[in-house]
Amino acid sequence: MRNTRFKVAVLLDAARAYDRDVLKGITHFNKLYDKFTFFFYSPRYIHPENQDKLLKRLSDWHPEGIIAREMPGLRSVQAWQVPLIVSPHTALYEDAVNVWADNEAIGALGAGYFLSKGYKHFGILGFRQFQWSAEREAGFTRAARAAGIQPNAFLFDDRTMLWEDLPASLSAWVRAMPKPCAIFSVTDELNIHLLEAAKDAGYAVPDELAMLGVDNDALLCEMTQPTLSSIDQNAMQAGFEIAQGLLAWMETGVRPGANFIHKPKAIVDRQSTSALAIDDEEVRKALTFINTHAPAADIGVTDVVEATTHSRRILEKKFKVRLNSSILDEIKKVRIRRIQYLLTESELNVQQIAYEMGFDNPGNITRYFKLATGYNPLEYRKVFGARKG
Repeated sequence: MRNTRFKVAVLLDAARAYDRDVLKGITHFNKLYDKFTFFFYSPRYIHPENQDKLLKRLSDWHPEGIIAREMPGLRSVQAWQVPLIVSPHTALYEDAVNVWADNEAIGALGAGYFLSKGYKHFGILGFRQFQWSAEREAGFTRAARAAGIQPNAFLFDDRTMLWEDLPASLSAWVRAMPKPCAIFSVTDELNIHLLEAAKDAGYAVPDELAMLGVDNDALLCEMTQPTLSSIDQNAMQAGFEIAQGLLAWMETGVRPGANFIHKPKAIVDRQSTSALAIDDEEVRKALTFINTHAPAADIGVTDVVEATTHSRRILEKKFKVRLNSSILDEIKKVRIRRIQYLLTESELNVQQIAYEMGFDNPGNITRYFKLATGYNPLEYRKVFGARKG
């Protein structure tokens, strides 16, 4: 086994949050194991973008492994017979090893989130020409239809529309939506335009239109008013895993037997989804009580019922009709989301998390969490936790 470093070219689009997170995962892997010498894109003020020159420089550098965003000339790079992992932006490369999101799971996660907030009218904003967008739309639509809801889709097509003209078209679309409405955008970039369209049409966000995007691009999501909720794709973990896989490929000469598919990490709540689309005052009281108290206390169904004027039987019936859920299920959803957040975004150990959330002991939280997610807390942190360092 050689002890020297491998020369690895990393050609990702650092302007996008997803690629930046993948890059963080790759570089964190190298901080731990120090196996790679990197070739990165040089600043454009040093080498103005020219794909032919870039490929010539890359060829002259003689990389032993490559991680690349889909780009012009990638097919010629494949012919070099160098271990290559592709991050496509249109569709999977059938003859390559890809890093790819579980996009249907992303869409289903978004639909489930809106359903838990009581929405009955859904929209989805996506792209017509991209496979990953179609997969997210399919996951969202399937989950919504299972609850008896047919989403209204708007698909951007750059062959017929300019990017800067999108808000005007979206304004007409949102005007036709029944309110309140929950809209899932397949990227945060689309949600920026959607928010402008909502403001132009005179609709309040989140009270009339709730908005959820994908990528958790903090720069985009925090710059708006209101701020935008988003799904974290777990791209840092994906970057770590493809670096690990590429190293094994270069060391053994054995190509990975499958693509690297990563599941979404979590929904990051911000102001654009902070409302509840419930027209029943008592159900809204109950949900507000759950969302306020369940993250920090081991509340029960009786506690929720006592926060309303209804009997348990009536309140349970209303939860079933309006949310297709039970009071206990909604308590569990909130508490599980809180545990997931603390496992992935904090340094608290399981015992400390149990204390913070009012569990009697760590054994109880472990059983509770595994029953809901299939992971024990330490396994979940290992798989989905942010790579630090």
